[in-house]
Amino acid sequence: ALAEDEAERLERLGRLGTDLSQARREAAEKLSRGIETELKDLHMAEARFAVDLHWDDEPTGAPADGRRVAFSRTGLDQAEFLVAPNPGEGLKPLAKIASGGETSRLMLGLKGVLARADQTPTLIFDEIDQGIGGRVGGVVGEKLWRLARNHQVLCITHLPQLAAYGDQHFRVEKVQRGGRTFTTVGPLTPEERLAELAQMLGGSGEANRQSVAGLISEAEKSRKM
Repeated sequence: ALAEDEAERLERLGRLGTDLSQARREAAEKLSRGIETELKDLHMAEARFAVDLHWDDEPTGAPADGRRVAFSRTGLDQAEFLVAPNPGEGLKPLAKIASGGETSRLMLGLKGVLARADQTPTLIFDEIDQGIGGRVGGVVGEKLWRLARNHQVLCITHLPQLAAYGDQHFRVEKVQRGGRTFTTVGPLTPEERLAELAQMLGGSGEANRQSVAGLISEAEKSRKM
């Protein structure tokens, strides 16, 4: 009786797992198209993204498509993100080949696409600017700001082109008191923000302050578009 019950459960698991796998493949195609669209804006216009979904054989697994397939709590599928950052390169595992800057942009694209479909209230980007220059930094800043229309977005950055898009700017710094080190966080006034962004750009000189004022002005224009 137990063997029959097990066989029935495995049969049902195989049917449900197959249906779930099909739904995942359809969703993976939409996800890939969405991320590739995001990457075009992030100066990776020729990059390709895909999701590899495959089954592993297991003699005692669930029957599916004429096979015995391994399964877990999440179904039959083994999933892996694949990317080809440059033309002429085949799709390869994201975790193995993407550079720091590419990973940052891919993560932003991935979160940007997924954020439209879920109800996650807060998105945190820690050092999303790793490996990204100022030219792309402004694009990343604008995308983060647009994400913030429907989510709370917290971003830790050292890139002034990105920070210029923030609705609120906090300075995080370490201080020593009584032989101990503390981390302090405090909001900046508009004037303090200008000075902080100038320091992030390279110094507090008048040229840097003018450049930063231009960055803030450009960010404000983008918000109104």
